[in-house]
Amino acid sequence: MGQSRKRWLERMEYDPLDPAKQHKPETAADLVSGYLDARLARGANKTLQALTIWRNIAGKRASKHTVAVWLSDPAGPRNLPDLVVYLDGNALMVDLSTNAELYGDRLAHAGLEVAHVRFKLSRKAGQIAQQRMAAAEGPADEPPELPALTPYERTRIAADVERIPASMREDVSKAMEMSLRRAKVAPTQEAKSAPQNP
Repeated sequence: MGQSRKRWLERMEYDPLDPAKQHKPETAADLVSGYLDARLARGANKTLQALTIWRNIAGKRASKHTVAVWLSDPAGPRNLPDLVVYLDGNALMVDLSTNAELYGDRLAHAGLEVAHVRFKLSRKAGQIAQQRMAAAEGPADEPPELPALTPYERTRIAADVERIPASMREDVSKAMEMSLRRAKVAPTQEAKSAPQNP
């Protein structure tokens, strides 16, 4: 039996996980949508066809969160492209990635054979997530004004940095000054540790 005949027989079998075989169109809107999708798919490029097929086989929840799809150049021993699905959030990423092989079979059954189905977060979704995190954190607190050093502390720092090579002296002096000024704002407290054996 030839490879194409075998594949054809596999496609003809009932697939309980195939949404197209589970639910027949029941409303006029579903019929019109199916008709228009078929008409558009005839003249569309491969990426648009892949998007249409993906939305048909993925189900409502995954389709709703799909931003775009991309077909890579054919590669590998079977000379098939990878389908990359860009999602609008992380919520479905794990669920869909877990079922990637199942989606690959569904795509093949619908007429789009791919080597792998991969899921990625869209760039826009990543930017939105960063904005939400920044809004949740609130405005950054401005650091408190640090108190000035006394003449005695300045003299002590100058005496300590005299032994340091001249090339490093200025940087070390600034570091020591900032350290002393911060210590005045939040004095170091002794670390309290829990008893080892209560």
